[in-house]
Amino acid sequence: MAAGLGFKDFVTGEVLTAADVDGYLMQGVWVFASAAARDSAVTSPQEGNFAYLKDTNVTTYYTGSAWANLDTTGMTNPMTTTGDTIYSSSGSTPARLGIGSTGQVLTVAGGVPSWATPAGGGGKVLQVVQTTYSTATTNSTTTYADTGLTLSITPTLNTSKVMVIVHQPLFASASAAGVGGTFKIMRGATNIIADVPNGSYQAPSGGSSELQAIFSYSYLDSPATTSSTTYKTQFKKGQGDSVQANNAVSTIILMEIGA
Repeated sequence: MAAGLGFKDFVTGEVLTAADVDGYLMQGVWVFASAAARDSAVTSPQEGNFAYLKDTNVTTYYTGSAWANLDTTGMTNPMTTTGDTIYSSSGSTPARLGIGSTGQVLTVAGGVPSWATPAGGGGKVLQVVQTTYSTATTNSTTTYADTGLTLSITPTLNTSKVMVIVHQPLFASASAAGVGGTFKIMRGATNIIADVPNGSYQAPSGGSSELQAIFSYSYLDSPATTSSTTYKTQFKKGQGDSVQANNAVSTIILMEIGA
C-alpha cells in the first residue's frame, strides 16, 4: 500500500494512474470486519492510514509503527451548576468541583482543588458603609416605630461580624411631669439591641418638660449571612407627650469585620 500523497486537484482529461489511486483515492477510512481482517488485507500500512473496525466500532490509525485507536468518545461534561469547574481526578478522569461561596478562594487540599475561606482575615475591616438622615420623625405612642435611619450591608463572608455604630439625636417634650424616650436597633425584623433609654428629665411639679439628648451606641453583630442585611433604629416615648428623632443629623455606620 503506497503512502498517502496528500491532496491533488485532477483536471479534465488527466490519466488516472495506479499510483494516483493508491496515493490519493485510497486515503479515506477503510472499513474492515475486525483488526485481523485489516491486518490481512493491509500488509504494508503507511503512516496516516485510517481503518474502521466493525466488530468493536473503533476507528484506528497507523502511527508509522503500529495501529492505534482513535478516541472519538470525547469528554463527558460533569458540570451541573453555573460556576462549576472541571479538574483531573485520579486516573485523569474529569471531575466536577462545585462553585464555592462568595469570598472563598481556590486552594488545594489532599492533592485536589477545593474552595476555602481565606485565612488571616480575623479582626480586619473588610468594608465600611455609612449614611445620614435628617428628616425629623415624631412618635407620640409607647409602641416602637421606625426613626427613618436605615442602612444595608452585604457581608463577603458568612463568618464575618458587623459593627453597628449609631449616633442619633432625640428631642422630647411634655406640658407637665417628666419626659423621656427609648431606642432599639434592628437587623431586619430581629431585635438586636432593645430598650436603650436615651435619658429622662423630671420637671418640677406643674411645670413643663423638655429633653434634648443623643442616642450614641455601638454593637458587634453576627448576621451569619452573605445576603444583603438591613439595620435600622426604632424609638418610642417613655414619659411625656411625644419624642422626636432626627431633629438634627443622624448617622449610622456598618463595618464588616473578618472573623
